[in-house]
Amino acid sequence: MKHSEYLADAGSDPRSDFVKKLLSDIGKNGDILVYNRAFELARIKELASTFPEYEGKINMLIPRMKDLMIPFRRRYFYKPEMKGSASLKAVLPALVPGLSYKDLPIGDGFTAMKFFENLQYETDEKRLNEIRNNLLEYCKLDTLAMVEIVSRLDKLVS
Repeated sequence: MKHSEYLADAGSDPRSDFVKKLLSDIGKNGDILVYNRAFELARIKELASTFPEYEGKINMLIPRMKDLMIPFRRRYFYKPEMKGSASLKAVLPALVPGLSYKDLPIGDGFTAMKFFENLQYETDEKRLNEIRNNLLEYCKLDTLAMVEIVSRLDKLVS
């Protein structure tokens, strides 16, 4: 398994480059693991609508998308540490003690979106690099969280 990342540079619409990178990195086979498929599906459909030249390839991703949130949202697996939430931020520390978003400068999706928007207006190079690094660390933990959760669930059923 290989980790890939993409964080657009400030100052331009990154969506076309993102679509190209996504399609290149994701390949043509295998499941695509997401957390909250409904949200991710809406974003994928927006991209397909915005970039009709990629619509066919983007739409081919949809049946491959698998939602890791399902066992937690449907309460197939629950721990009191999740405090009634099926969010990735609640599930991760409950299943993988020691991994948490609480010590990151950017610890949730809403904050990440705000900081990404701020990149468009930031002029201080040091602050720009700090925000970019914080966003990348947040996204890396999102990816690692899903890998670790799948690993823990796999051990439970093995």
